Amino acid sequence: MRFLPFALRLWPSAALAVGLVLLGPLVAVSLLWLMKLVIDDVFIAGHMDFLAAFAAIYLALVAVKSTASYALSRLEAAINERIVQNVRVSLYHHLLSVSPGSLDKHSVGDQLAHLSGDVDRIEYLVYSGPLGVISNVVSALFFACFLFVLSWKLTLCALLAAPVLAALSLSLSPRVRRAAKIARRKATAWMSLAEERLGAVPLVHTFSAHARETEAFRYRCNVARHAELRTVAIQSWLTLLIEVAAALVGLLVLVVGAYEASSGALTVGSLVAFLGSVSSLYSPIRGLANASGRFQRAAAGVQRIVDLLDTQSLVVERPSAAPLPRVHGALEFRDVHFAYGRGPDAVRGVSFRIDPGETLAVVGPNGSGKSTLVRLALRLCDPSAGAVLIDGMDLRDVTLESLRQAIAAVFQEPYVLRGSLAENVRYGRPDASEQQFLSAACMARVDIFAGALRGGYGAPVGPRGAWLSGGQRQRLAFARALLRDAPILLLDEATASVDSESEELIQQAIDGLAGQRTILLVAHRLSSVRRADRVIVLEDGKIVEAGAPDTLLRTESRYRTLFAAQILPGDAHNDDRGYATPGVRDQAQRAADGSRRH
Repeated sequence: MRFLPFALRLWPSAALAVGLVLLGPLVAVSLLWLMKLVIDDVFIAGHMDFLAAFAAIYLALVAVKSTASYALSRLEAAINERIVQNVRVSLYHHLLSVSPGSLDKHSVGDQLAHLSGDVDRIEYLVYSGPLGVISNVVSALFFACFLFVLSWKLTLCALLAAPVLAALSLSLSPRVRRAAKIARRKATAWMSLAEERLGAVPLVHTFSAHARETEAFRYRCNVARHAELRTVAIQSWLTLLIEVAAALVGLLVLVVGAYEASSGALTVGSLVAFLGSVSSLYSPIRGLANASGRFQRAAAGVQRIVDLLDTQSLVVERPSAAPLPRVHGALEFRDVHFAYGRGPDAVRGVSFRIDPGETLAVVGPNGSGKSTLVRLALRLCDPSAGAVLIDGMDLRDVTLESLRQAIAAVFQEPYVLRGSLAENVRYGRPDASEQQFLSAACMARVDIFAGALRGGYGAPVGPRGAWLSGGQRQRLAFARALLRDAPILLLDEATASVDSESEELIQQAIDGLAGQRTILLVAHRLSSVRRADRVIVLEDGKIVEAGAPDTLLRTESRYRTLFAAQILPGDAHNDDRGYATPGVRDQAQRAADGSRRH
């Protein structure tokens, strides 16, 4: 079994647990035998002088049983939690390890459900369930042997229901598994909906969608509730049949036992001990019958975990991959093609080279493939044809760890994590010195707002950076990339959603890196690409233009058309390179927007 190693790692503790499990029924049988002796040899035979000895033995057995039960409960809890933790951490590592896009069919809500309830069921399948079966089997054997010693006739009567119970369990177990699988799938459906909608609360408020979102959530919860109740109904039906069979057999044993006792074939003490043992015998038999259904429910959850773990990463490191040597920073795309899934090519035959220390801007309309180039350079996905190279080496021939050490990136979504400003900046390089940290923070202009916050760099940022403005989050992400101190820097719409002031501050930091880093800059704003050494224009995944930005801007080019609304005539309003300054550019953008509305 795939998850058995998680239990085998704890085999000393598990072996001790099995020993304690075996001790339980042995002590229980001893107590029942002691009861028989007390009734027959003390109360009926009148040997009251034996009572003190029997009482002492009884107390000793109870002490042993109680101590073993306490130790077993503590040991089981420790083993259970360790197995759950190990499986959960292993699954979490897998979820983080596979490349983005590999798990598109599993929503975040589904993944969280797998990390919680389904992982708990794995523990039952590999440890609690088997231990329970061992306990029930051993208990049933102990009590069956004890019953045969007391009366083989009554024992045969008591065991009449066993084949019936086994048949019922085997026939209903597949139905339990199917119902449990459906119930769990319905449960993850409402979790996925909740995860998505709770992450879009401002949108819900903006469009007053509280009522319909609540109704949609209620509907999915109702579906999940009915599916769970169906599972419980099947299990309850199995339990009911077991109880009825046990009651009928118990009545038969009572009638036959009374007849045996009245005829003198069975002592009163033996009859009392037998009746007590029958109850103890049917308890593990019920457990074995119900275990099948529980195993089926657990198996349904485990199958989902297996499916998740079997999901292969779209990016796999080759066994022959070698670490990158000292990186100079040359980045090349050589006739690269790439498509997402079964869709059309997002990038088609793209070829270009960025020399070390050069800044290349990539522009184009939405959906032209700009961000795909960044993902390919980071090797978050692999080309379907062609190659991406660093210093002449195909990215597929180098280790992922050395590749990621050579590249830093800033995305349009800044990905600010819960914690402090310092923790978010240091995420890019946890072992950085204090001086390196402060240098990166100052270069990204984080110090400007950090000083105004209570706690400075230790100030918390809230969930997903909710306590910071968009510009502050973006500067924080830029500082993180700078602290990485990688020779190649990728900027994917890094200033697309920030104000003019934040954009200018980030642009100043980029200017400070000119000639020191190889920079691939993806942008929609003219101001973000105005200082690039070269520009390429993408359309429909292909390069349609390339050249120096000022040269393209002075011609009737596609590049000029893309930024027409951001250009003002007259050099008086432009900077030294012929571009509108940020403040004037924003005025031009508002004027263009107004003319379109009218």
